[in-house]
Amino acid sequence: MAVVAFDLLYGQPTHSASGSADAAPENRGRLALRALSSAALEIGLDRLAGGLPLHVHFPTPLLVDAPTMPFPSQRIVIEVSEDSLANPQALAGIQALRARGHAITVDGCAWAHSDPAALSSITMVKLRIGQRNAVDLERTVPELKASGMKLMAADVATLEQFERCVALGFETFQGDFLQHAQTFRARRVPSNRLSTLRLVASLQSENYSIAEVEQLLSQDISMSYHVLRCINSSYYNLPRKIDSIRTAIVILGLENLRQLCTLLCLQGLDDRPPSLFVHALTRARLCEQLGRIGGAADPGPFFMTGLFSLLNALVGIPTEKIVEELPLTPAIGRALVAGEGDLGSALQCTRAYERGAWSHVLYRHLTPDLIRAAYVDAVFWAEQARTLIAR
Repeated sequence: MAVVAFDLLYGQPTHSASGSADAAPENRGRLALRALSSAALEIGLDRLAGGLPLHVHFPTPLLVDAPTMPFPSQRIVIEVSEDSLANPQALAGIQALRARGHAITVDGCAWAHSDPAALSSITMVKLRIGQRNAVDLERTVPELKASGMKLMAADVATLEQFERCVALGFETFQGDFLQHAQTFRARRVPSNRLSTLRLVASLQSENYSIAEVEQLLSQDISMSYHVLRCINSSYYNLPRKIDSIRTAIVILGLENLRQLCTLLCLQGLDDRPPSLFVHALTRARLCEQLGRIGGAADPGPFFMTGLFSLLNALVGIPTEKIVEELPLTPAIGRALVAGEGDLGSALQCTRAYERGAWSHVLYRHLTPDLIRAAYVDAVFWAEQARTLIAR
C-alpha cells in the first residue's frame, strides 16, 4: 500500500488518454518528449513526484529514433506496447534505452514466448487483469516470474482483485481500488471520528463569528491542542508563542484554520494508506484553486468538496451516508452525490485530470495551462501539508 512510482500522463486537452491518445502516430512522440521536458524543466521531477520514478509511455515512432534524455535514467521508466516489440527498429531503440540504464515496462505479454531479444530488454510486464480470465492469469503469471520478470497488475478496481493479484505473485498494482469504500469492512464511522468530521464540516460556515468558532473548537479538546501545537511549530515560524484558540483564529484566518483542522482530522485516520491522504489533499487543493482562479467569492467549499469526495474510501461508508450524517451545505452535498453545480463541475474537472481524461478537463473559462498550474500547486501543497501533520 505504498506508492513506488507515478505514471506521467500526457496529451492535449482534446485527447482522452495518455501517450496512446488519438493523436497521429508521428505526433505522439513529440507529446511524450514535451511532457518529459515540462515535468523536468518547468516543474521539476522532485516537485512533481518526490524521489520516485516516473513511468512514461513511448510510442513506436519515438522508439525508432530513441533520444538521449538529460534526466537520470533511474527516474524515467519507459513503457512500451507489445506492437513496438514487433518492429525491429523500435526493438533496437528499446535495447539502446535499456543500455542507458532505463527500466523498460511492456504492456502485455503475447511476445514472451517468441522473442528472446525482447525478453532480455524487458524489466517489468504490465497485465491488465480486467482483460484476462482467472485461468489465463494463473498460467501466465508463473511463466513470466520464472523468466525473471517483475509483474504489475493494472486496472485493479476492487480489494478482492488486489488480494487475488497478491496471491498470484504480482509485485506492483495500479488502479483505483484504494478510492472505493469496499476496501473497508466498517459500516459506520466510529463516534470519535464522526464528531471530528462534524466539527470540520461545521467550520465551513461563513456566518460564524470568531467567538462562535472559538466555542466550537473549544468543545474538542484534542483538536484544540493539536491546532495550538501546529501553529507553534517551525512550519509557521511565528515570532511568539500562541497560547489561545482565539489568537490562533486571528493569526491563521478562518480559511487557513479550516484547512488545518481538516489536516488534523485526516491524521486521526491512521489505518489507511498514506498515499490516500496525499491524494485527498491534492484533490481538495486542486478544487480550491479551480474555484479561486475561476472567480469564486469563497473557495472554502471547493476545498471541502474535493476532500470529502474521498471520504468514502477514508472512513469506509458510502458518500450518500456521509452527506446525511455531516452538517454539509446543500451545495457541497449535491456536488458529492450528483456532481451538480459549480462545485460539482470543479470536482469533475479534478477527477478527469487525475485520470488524464483530457477532453473532460474543463472548468469555466480556464485554459489548460491554468488548470495544469493549479494541479502542480496542489501536488506541492499536499506534500507540504503531509509533513506538517507528520510532525
